[in-house]
Amino acid sequence: MTILLVTEDLAIQRRFTSVLKLGSDAPLHVCATLQEAELLLPGNSDLRLLAVDFGTPGLGGLKAITRMIKARTNARVLLLMHTPSLSIARQALRLGVTGCIPAHLSNSDLKAALTLSNGRNHLIVLPHGSMTKSSNEGLLSRREEQILALLCDGQQNKEIAHTFGIQEVTVKMHMRSVIRKLGARNRTHAAMIARDRGMV
Repeated sequence: MTILLVTEDLAIQRRFTSVLKLGSDAPLHVCATLQEAELLLPGNSDLRLLAVDFGTPGLGGLKAITRMIKARTNARVLLLMHTPSLSIARQALRLGVTGCIPAHLSNSDLKAALTLSNGRNHLIVLPHGSMTKSSNEGLLSRREEQILALLCDGQQNKEIAHTFGIQEVTVKMHMRSVIRKLGARNRTHAAMIARDRGMV
């Protein structure tokens, strides 16, 4: 029974290696990129758990997680989040993710999370204080938040316009406002900021 870890973060790799050496016979395979993991998935029938670092470059949000779940329907998927977000965790669980945990848990907490992720329940672990009112609250309008969420899922302006039944030029107007309010350089940077702040 193999555990596949998708992250380029060496600290996370070391922590998983350390925890799995302490009382687990499950071999750990590490992929630094999403592309490497997606190539490996079809041929690995022994895969029991897929742990994905949500901060992996090129991941592209929850769409990639959905693809990985479809590629390995019998494996449990654990999402490692650098910025705590109950909203993202809930979305991920609706898509079929087993659990969402902070990317940098202590060894003992990670061991407990891995054990719980093998159970029948869904798992969301958030650090103390992460449920307090966000400083981002009220920064964006409801429509801007909706558009930002779809942007973070990898949708283009045309797709977003179709989703809401509005003109593409209206989406572009909202996107410019989002970029300005977040102090971003472009739409990609805006998506990165939103994910880092747990806004979507």
